[in-house]
Amino acid sequence: MTVVLTLAAGCTDPVEPASARFEGPPPGSATPIPTPTVDVRAELVEALRRSQGVPHRYAVRGGMPEGKKVRGEGALEPKARRSRATVSITGGKDPQKGSRIVIGTDSWSRESAGEQWVHVDLKRIRRDDPFLRFDWADPTGLKAFATSIVSADRTGPRTYTGRFDPNGKDAKPFLPVGAPGIISLGMPPSPFTVETDARGWVTSISVTLTPSEGPKLALVTTLSGHGTAMKISKPSGAAEAADFYYSK
Repeated sequence: MTVVLTLAAGCTDPVEPASARFEGPPPGSATPIPTPTVDVRAELVEALRRSQGVPHRYAVRGGMPEGKKVRGEGALEPKARRSRATVSITGGKDPQKGSRIVIGTDSWSRESAGEQWVHVDLKRIRRDDPFLRFDWADPTGLKAFATSIVSADRTGPRTYTGRFDPNGKDAKPFLPVGAPGIISLGMPPSPFTVETDARGWVTSISVTLTPSEGPKLALVTTLSGHGTAMKISKPSGAAEAADFYYSK
């Protein structure tokens, strides 16, 4: 187990003859009503996808490989194709921090507050660029997490628990949700807990990873403000990226 860090056609019954008798239940007894089977996994996946499809804010915190810790926050307007995120990774070697705003196919980023933003035209970068690419089909990894769910149970009126496959599909990170930066390889299904509110919006996603080396990694993402406009706008005074950003 390894964790890698990266930034009927129907038929009818024949009619009975007039002499046929129907034996009903004894007087005073009730006919049992079948209990419908609920597909809890499908119910949870739908809640996750529904929550991903509307504007919302999110916050991320948790442990990372090599003793690092991650903290992040952001906002997303998926239909308007607007995203804002700030992520910091501390502890261990090579701490990182950065902010990014994406509107359509335009991206602006900077390492810290006060620095100048740098604009990158996402139409010009390589599709496989691990650092500059931005996937509007799944910008925060929430869709990948939903499809990775192996089993789910309802353990409370608004709580789901279960197991998911933490191994990134096509080696693309989707954890932690909101700040994808961990790829796990060869790890067995891992536990998760998802909380929802009274309206069915997903408000919390907690997962636990168990690397082959080092302590367990607990990752928590909280979501809020579902359906509220996020007011994500283009930064002013940005510089244009140098040509090497687009080198083939």
